[in-house]
Amino acid sequence: MSTEATSRAGAGPSNDATAAPAVVLTEVFAPWVVLTAGSLHLGHRVGSTGWGAATAAGLGVLPQAAIAWRVRRKALSDHHVTRREDRPLVIAGIAASVATLMVAQRRRGAPVALQRMTRAALVALGVAGAATIRVKVSFHTAVLAGVVSVLARQISPGYWRLLVLVPPVAWARVRISHHTPVETALGVLIGVPCGYWSGGGIAAPPARSTAN
Repeated sequence: MSTEATSRAGAGPSNDATAAPAVVLTEVFAPWVVLTAGSLHLGHRVGSTGWGAATAAGLGVLPQAAIAWRVRRKALSDHHVTRREDRPLVIAGIAASVATLMVAQRRRGAPVALQRMTRAALVALGVAGAATIRVKVSFHTAVLAGVVSVLARQISPGYWRLLVLVPPVAWARVRISHHTPVETALGVLIGVPCGYWSGGGIAAPPARSTAN
C-alpha cells in the first residue's frame, strides 16, 4: 500500500452527516457480529441451537473478547484492529480459536453444515491473513461475503441476495478512512470463494444401521 493510502486508512472520520451512518454500519456488521449471527442462524436452521451457540462463541464472541481485553491493556489500538502491523498476532490467535473449535466439532459430532462454516472461516482467515502482509484486507467485507456464501451453499441460494449488504459496508469502511476501495474489494474476492468452496466437501457421518 502506498504511503498516501496508509495515511488515509489510519485517519479518523471527518465530522459531517455521512460519518455517523458509516460508524453505525461498521459496528453492526463487525466481523465478530456477522460470524456470531451467521452461526446462530445456521445452527437454528439445521436444528442444533447448541452447536450454533458453540460455533458462534468460537468464531465470534471469544476472539472478540480477547481483542477487547488487549485493547484495554493498550496492546491494540482499537477493537477493529485498524493498524496493519497489529494484525498478524491477532490473526494467529483467532486461527487458534477457530482450529480448536473445528477439532471439537469433528470429535463431538457437530452438524456438518456448522463444521463447514468453521472450515470456511479458517481458510478465509488464512488467505486474508497472508494477503494482509502486503495489503490491509477489509475483514468486514471478507467476513460478510464469506458468511453469505456459506449460508447460500448450506441452506438456500436465496441467501445470495444478502450480498446487497456488502456495498454499504464497503462504503462505510472507506468513508471512515479505515480502508481503501481496493482493500474492501479484495475482502469480497477472498470471502466469496473461501466461503463457498471451503464450505463444502466434509462428508456427513454414516447413518447407524437399525438392523438386528
